[in-house]
Amino acid sequence: MRRLIAVTLALVALPLLLPATGSSDAGVHAARKSCGTIASTSTYDRARVVVLRRVKCKRARRVARRYDRTGTTAAPWQCGLAHGDGRRLFSCGWPEQPGDIRDRRHALVAIGVPD
Repeated sequence: MRRLIAVTLALVALPLLLPATGSSDAGVHAARKSCGTIASTSTYDRARVVVLRRVKCKRARRVARRYDRTGTTAAPWQCGLAHGDGRRLFSCGWPEQPGDIRDRRHALVAIGVPD
């Protein structure tokens, strides 16, 4: 009986001891910071640049502007177009890792601004 109680308590306490990794959505909403808008070549005339984590606004606008205009990025940044995600145009981040770009240590998104 004591062993069963000890195992049950260990299983209940385990999530509290592990570092929080968060889901894609949790990471996206955790540290959002709007960095203004840029002229866009997409279906929207303007795009709002939103930092998700660890990017200064000046850098975020520069990365977003370059990707929007040329479709390329300077290393170590990687960007990808959004597909079927409302007004989100694209996401950028680094370092390279598998999974959603928005989950990377340094990340930003560009969101279309309606007229």
